Amino acid sequence: MKHPQREKTMRIKKALLLLVLLSSALVLGAKTWEAKEVPMVHLTDARRYVCDPDGLLRPAERDSIDSYLYRLDKQCGVESVFVIVRHVRNADTFRFAQDLGNQQGVGNKKTNRGLVVVVAVEDRRYFIAPGEGLEGELTDLECDDIGRACIVANMQRGKPGEAVLATAKAVYNKFKTGKTGVSENDEDSGALGLFLVIGTVGLFVLLLIFLSRRDNHGRGGSGFGGGSFFVWGNPGHLNDFGRGSGGGFSGGSFGGGSFGGGGAGGDW
Repeated sequence: MKHPQREKTMRIKKALLLLVLLSSALVLGAKTWEAKEVPMVHLTDARRYVCDPDGLLRPAERDSIDSYLYRLDKQCGVESVFVIVRHVRNADTFRFAQDLGNQQGVGNKKTNRGLVVVVAVEDRRYFIAPGEGLEGELTDLECDDIGRACIVANMQRGKPGEAVLATAKAVYNKFKTGKTGVSENDEDSGALGLFLVIGTVGLFVLLLIFLSRRDNHGRGGSGFGGGSFFVWGNPGHLNDFGRGSGGGFSGGSFGGGSFGGGGAGGDW
C-alpha cells in the first residue's frame, strides 16, 4: 500500500539534500582569496612567478608565462608576481595587488622595481601594480594600455591564459625594447582590435628589418644590426628556460620592495 504523504516527504528530503550538496560544491569551488593567503610559488621554485591556486591555466600556459617573467627578472631586473584567481576579497583587485606587493616585498628593497598583476576572473576585474621604483618606467597610462589590449580583450573572449600571457609579453617588451608593443588607448576589445595590434607589430618588425639591412649594406654587416624589435611569440625558445639542467629546483625569495598605489586596472 502506497503512502503519498511519506513519498512526498522523501522527495522533499532528497531535494533538500541535493540543494545542500550543490551549495557546498559552489562554496568550495568559489573561494574568495586574500593577498596573504595566496601560495607564493616563487618561494618554492625560483623559476616560477605565476600564482594560479584555482587551477585556471593549463600547464603549458603557465610555463610560457613563467618563461617571460623569468627573463623579465634576470635580464631586466624586474621581479614580478602574477596572480590569477576566481575571486578576491570585495572584488578589489587594486587593494589585493598593493597588499600582496607590500606583504611579500616584491622587488629589490633598494630599487623597488617590483610588479604585481592580479586577474580575478569571476569578479571580472584586474589590476597592474608597479612598485614605487618602477612607476616612472612603467607609467599608469602604459599599464592601462596593456590592461585594455591584453587582459580586457582576451577576457571578453573567455581566454584567461592568453590574457595573462599577452600581459607578460607586453611587460617584457617594455623593459627589453622600451615599447610595450600594444596600441595606445586601445578600446577595441574584439577580434578586430587584437588583429590590428598584431598586424601593427608585424609591419613594424618588417620595417625595422628593411631599414636595418639598408643601413648595413656595404658595411659587411648583416641581420638586425643594433636595432631594437618587439618580442612577440616565443623568441629563443623561451619555454625552454631552465630545462635540461637536471637536479631539483630551489626556492626563490623577494627583496623587500614596496608599493605606493601606482598602476591601472578595470573590468571587462
